[in-house]
Amino acid sequence: MSLQETITRMWETRPPRIPSDQGGNAKVAGVAEGIGVRYQIDPAIVRIAFVVATLSVGGGVAAYLLAWLCMPRYGMSVAPIQAIARPSDRLDDVEKKERPAGWWLLIFFVLFSGVLTLGTGGLGATALLGIVALLVAWWGLHLKEPLPPAGLITQAPDPMPQPVDLSGFTYPEGYDTPRQTPPAWDPLGTAPFAWDLPEPPPRETPKKKRPKIWLWVFGGFAVTLLLVSLAASWFLPRNYDVGEQNHAPTTTEQLADNYNSDVGELTLDLRGLESLDSARTVAVHPGIGETTVYLPQDVPTTLVCSENEGLGDRSCASGQYNDDAAGAELTLHIGGGQVGELEVIPTR
Repeated sequence: MSLQETITRMWETRPPRIPSDQGGNAKVAGVAEGIGVRYQIDPAIVRIAFVVATLSVGGGVAAYLLAWLCMPRYGMSVAPIQAIARPSDRLDDVEKKERPAGWWLLIFFVLFSGVLTLGTGGLGATALLGIVALLVAWWGLHLKEPLPPAGLITQAPDPMPQPVDLSGFTYPEGYDTPRQTPPAWDPLGTAPFAWDLPEPPPRETPKKKRPKIWLWVFGGFAVTLLLVSLAASWFLPRNYDVGEQNHAPTTTEQLADNYNSDVGELTLDLRGLESLDSARTVAVHPGIGETTVYLPQDVPTTLVCSENEGLGDRSCASGQYNDDAAGAELTLHIGGGQVGELEVIPTR
């Protein structure tokens, strides 16, 4: 099977979500529960993988949102991402209910994936690496169990030969829950019209233990995640600016060339800055959170605001300020792509 065929097959047989209102033992949206049933592993292992990805390199939350976005509910064939991509007249009443969730999930995925801060040397790159590591883990699970359980995925061909008990799960409200698995007296599924007849009495048969290949899959995921973490710590910046920051330089020596904020409030107060002996260029890189910059009172300043406005209210007007002040000029670059309010306040 070619790479393209394998990817297509992974998408066609991707697990459904099984939330708690449909019988799943879900903690949030049923993502881990669905993955566990689809690939026949303990959902707790899936939850641990998301937590490890979040705490090590980041990206676990974004990966969970991405999975939620791409996984339909049990009994449905349309995921939230498909619901927002298709015209409304091609969706039934139950599928239309997935559209608002799809838009919210897409917005929060963009916020948590780090793509908005990717160019500022922040958490974005490591978050994307975490998402890639989890996608590699999905690849390994598919290689371990390419066939889904019969009845789990709508219109999925070639289910696994071993039956899986799905009797505790129900379709979403508005859909009837049909019988998806053949009864014992019709193992080949040749008479679905009579599947509602009573089952014959069960007989005891020794259960064949399934090889615990998932242990190798989880071990491979852990090793991959460790390698990604080491690569991120080696090639990417090791210090992140997280939390509230307040800077108020008054002398040339105290004035830094860069002020960065990955997550948290950033305040840069230049109102007390003394005249400069030589021209200086300072860059401010807002991140997630409120950013406030006060321009100098007695220093000629050229303000350059990025055209990338990001998400949130933005008050930044490029131009010349304090032209009549003495001393060398300060050039202040305000970056874009922030998530939150940005305000640059002139003092004259």
